[in-house]
Amino acid sequence: MRREKYRIWAVILAFSCLGLTGGCTRVPEPKTMLLPIEETEQGVALEGEEGDRYAVRKIYSREYSSLWYGGYTAFLPGMDEHRVCLAERDTEGLRIQTMDYRYGFYDTGSFAAGELMDALALPASWGWGSQDERNMEKEFFSPNGKYLLYQRGDLSHIGNKLYLLNLETEKEELLLDGDEAKRSVEDFMILTAWSRDASTLCYGFVPRNTGVWNTSKKDTLVLYYLDLKTGEVVNRLNYSYAGTAGKADDLQSARLYIDRSGDKILTALVSDSAYEKEEICIDLFLQDIPEPGMETEGVVIPQRMRCIKEALFYLDAESQRVYASYAGDMIQCIDANNAEYVEKPLELEPYKGIWDFCVLDGGQAYITAEYDRNYAEGAGVYEQDICLYTVTESGAARRVLYQNAGCVIRLQYDPVYRRILAETGEPYTIEKMEEERKNEDSYIQWDENRKILVLEF
Repeated sequence: MRREKYRIWAVILAFSCLGLTGGCTRVPEPKTMLLPIEETEQGVALEGEEGDRYAVRKIYSREYSSLWYGGYTAFLPGMDEHRVCLAERDTEGLRIQTMDYRYGFYDTGSFAAGELMDALALPASWGWGSQDERNMEKEFFSPNGKYLLYQRGDLSHIGNKLYLLNLETEKEELLLDGDEAKRSVEDFMILTAWSRDASTLCYGFVPRNTGVWNTSKKDTLVLYYLDLKTGEVVNRLNYSYAGTAGKADDLQSARLYIDRSGDKILTALVSDSAYEKEEICIDLFLQDIPEPGMETEGVVIPQRMRCIKEALFYLDAESQRVYASYAGDMIQCIDANNAEYVEKPLELEPYKGIWDFCVLDGGQAYITAEYDRNYAEGAGVYEQDICLYTVTESGAARRVLYQNAGCVIRLQYDPVYRRILAETGEPYTIEKMEEERKNEDSYIQWDENRKILVLEF
């Protein structure tokens, strides 16, 4: 009997050892970095009603030291669930780091880009000042953090060169050559734009003023669309058919936006208006990507509209619509086929102002980074809340997802894994904001102290 008991205990002990041994090879359980209780009480919505499609289930955050310039340095890779990419400063100048945030931001792969950037004569810190640099500051990295886009003038005689660098393969590609195209830097600038999913890059030379536009050969004002998966130019747009009517003489503050969905490409070329100082002129181009080998520079007559100068834009090629913030307290939906407003605008609550926004599920919901003007003025600090607006028949229901996020530099939405990334900087004081606004040539220059927030639905 005693031997039988020993035999039973031996079997139990053996299975226990096997369990412990097997446990050593398992992937560790996910560690959700939730906010402290005191922050949750300030208005962070972690849970919603049962079946709520837009309830935030988990929140992750991390502080980091970025490049010191006005652009973006935090990214959602797009293909990897629970991962983010950071362009982070280190002893070598710059490191592109991919992390799984479930495990306390576990490093899954780093690329020390400092030496490579030195070899390319690209500094890890910028004192961005020229208009050309400002035009590209937010396109320097692709939205998934995989590519580096930059231009150089030290290798040219009359015009700049545009390069694309794959940070994973270190392969560099020359996209535009100002010398070869006879585009002098005095007359032409380079504009670029990424699609939100980083699948497509648009780029081309744009005249610096309407005089250059009108005297240039119309068949040479072209934008190119590069498919990053195939490495081929899948489309070209002769934008000269937009004409200069309604545009201000000075085009140097022009901006370019694109979005792609399947074989549809939606492009917006934005410039200052010649009629009103506080307005902008928008040319909308809606195109179908041709079959391989059938790419042309055919005529595409744009849809023309005007909008308030401070408007932010969100292009949706799938629904063929453009969303624009208006007067800081509403978002308008525009049909790209006729440049007309559709539906009712999304109106924010009183005294709210939009800093950035994303559109979810074809306009069923919106994520905004907004601030309460009265609160900001009273506190003397410029901070935003991250809010959700869900559209209903009676209007829009508002929910605060994250309160006092600092200054939101960028919002990025991943529709595949249903998550929001907010890249934030240190709060600006009201005095500093007013001082910068007095100088027309000034713009917000974020420092290297940043924070990322990842909100999962």
